Amino acid sequence: MACDLQSWQDMKTTLLDQRWQQLMTLCESEARFKREGIHPRLLRHVSSEIIGLATEMGFSARCIETREFRAERERGRIVRILTDC
Repeated sequence: MACDLQSWQDMKTTLLDQRWQQLMTLCESEARFKREGIHPRLLRHVSSEIIGLATEMGFSARCIETREFRAERERGRIVRILTDC
């Protein structure tokens, strides 16, 4: 049975990697919506999603407010998030 590269990479992705990527994608969307001044309702929703996900991940209120999210990587994988700014 053949296994393509994409499905192999997906299997190796940890929950922390997935959540980190989701958080970064949400932050990019939020920044774009703010910069372009478009989709105010969607901007509020995305901002709310960032707050919820970042809170679940254990980031401090200060990190969430300033959107200063940091993580440590090892061999291409997120191994630890830095919860205090």
